[in-house]
Amino acid sequence: GILHVVSFDGANWTEVWSHQTNDDINAANPPNPNADNNIRTSQAIADLDGDGNLEIVVTVGGFVHTATEDRRNGGVLVYTYQGDSPWQFTLIEPLSADGSRGWPQPRIDQIGAGAGEGYPDGLWDGIPTSPAVGDIDGDGDLEVIVAGMDRRIHAWHHDGTVVSGWPISQWNGDPLWRGGRSSPALGDIDGDGLPEVVVGTMSPLENGQQNQNATLWAINGDSTVVPGFPIKTEQYIHSSPALGDLDGDGHLEIVVGVGQGISSGRENIVYAWNHDGTPFQMPGGQPWPRETTNTVLAPPSLGDIDGDGELEIVIGEGGYSSTENNKLYAWNPDGSLVPGFPVLVPSPSTWATGSLPMQYTPILADFDGDGTIEILVNHLNDWGFVVVEPNGTVSDVTGHPMRQGLWAPPMVDDIDNDGKLEIVAASGDANQNGEIRIWDENGAASSPLPWPMFHHDIERTGLYPAVPSLGFPDQIFLLHQQGSLALEGTTVSIWNDGGGQFDWRLASSTNLIHLSPVSGTLTDTTRVQLTVDTTGFSAGWTTVGVITATATSDSREIAGSPKTAPVQVYVGTVAHLYLPTILKGN
Repeated sequence: GILHVVSFDGANWTEVWSHQTNDDINAANPPNPNADNNIRTSQAIADLDGDGNLEIVVTVGGFVHTATEDRRNGGVLVYTYQGDSPWQFTLIEPLSADGSRGWPQPRIDQIGAGAGEGYPDGLWDGIPTSPAVGDIDGDGDLEVIVAGMDRRIHAWHHDGTVVSGWPISQWNGDPLWRGGRSSPALGDIDGDGLPEVVVGTMSPLENGQQNQNATLWAINGDSTVVPGFPIKTEQYIHSSPALGDLDGDGHLEIVVGVGQGISSGRENIVYAWNHDGTPFQMPGGQPWPRETTNTVLAPPSLGDIDGDGELEIVIGEGGYSSTENNKLYAWNPDGSLVPGFPVLVPSPSTWATGSLPMQYTPILADFDGDGTIEILVNHLNDWGFVVVEPNGTVSDVTGHPMRQGLWAPPMVDDIDNDGKLEIVAASGDANQNGEIRIWDENGAASSPLPWPMFHHDIERTGLYPAVPSLGFPDQIFLLHQQGSLALEGTTVSIWNDGGGQFDWRLASSTNLIHLSPVSGTLTDTTRVQLTVDTTGFSAGWTTVGVITATATSDSREIAGSPKTAPVQVYVGTVAHLYLPTILKGN
């Protein structure tokens, strides 16, 4: 349960801070303290309270359904940065005397003992899922969202106070009967301007149907359930959902694998739903869910791996046992397989044969700067990861070795600000010490990173953000009264047809056209003043020149760019029609 922070000083990487999280668990007075703890999840990092300092959100305790001697008190802890002279992190808010605010939360002992392990066992339930952070209630700060095995879906403010209406649980009147192993995703699936919480569970649609079906939930920040949810599934969902606009309709779709445990339900399927909870299917495409050969526990990744402008769904298969025939899948949104997939991915471990289970998120990134997206795959407890090309070719098996097995996917980012990408992976060494390995790669920091880490980003939202798209007129027309002053003007709009933001620039083919401003950054819409010098123009229509609009995001050209628009001016008698205003008096 030790949390480590490493830092780069320009020459070397060093550990600058470490902390045993179990000290803070025990300080909260659990009924049965443990001597140590464990962290089996990915941390979320964000400035939760807007003070300019980053916080680290970590879940501890791990699995509940395990041998008694392996169980640990669980909880959520939030540490805030205090400075680097020396480096120091402390709990952002200590636990209050009544436990209603501060950390750790939630300090619940719901399961772990008895037949089916459904009764309290004297330990606060461990949390085997990663947190997600986002402003789900529109209050301006970021909330912490966690789903666990305690039959609840939680949401807290940064100070540890419960978000109004939460948690989602049967004790609050919600039809949630079991917990789960799925980490929540955050995204605005209903278009209300706020992210919803999307998460899989092991809970049936109706009480009494345990071990017969499970559910996927979508929840508003005010704790109300999004219409169309929860969705009944035929298998437990151990996978974590990914959100992205698969069909370009402006709405987010939901993609998730499943799990295992319901004997009557398929374990080898990958689901996709529309934002309203209906099954996803492209016009003329194949219906979802799609089938694999083996169990699908892994979270999916979304990204345009083949350059066709659409998001592909990439996921590995494999259950909890060490089978050797597991494949990596990549589908187009229409349900067809990407050419070259599925593919058996060999293990880099000298002791392993075949393609072991792939339970972790495939990482999608152009880490080598060759202009194509690579897929980084690690098998269960493998001593390294493998690189697969977007055509299904395995290009590197042994180039990124580890000294012990990997229990989490690597991540790709420019972590030392040298303008180049690095790959980071963590495991251990032969002496049971933790180990972080960092590889310098050739890809520029601006290279495409569709899905560079677990759940896409360090906030762990599981959201592929809507990509920006340049909007610009096809043609621009001006009307000029013959005999008037030579300059004629109008305003021209530039807009974003997608999401996010982009940098734009305008260029004219002639000095007769003046633009102001000629560049900027926009999220929604902006207007530009266009002026044409009509000196010497004859009566009638004149094509003056062409304006070219270009747009980039992260130094890469976006959809719709470049866009050209001819500018035409009519010189003659211009009539103006003024419509009357009619007001009705009371």
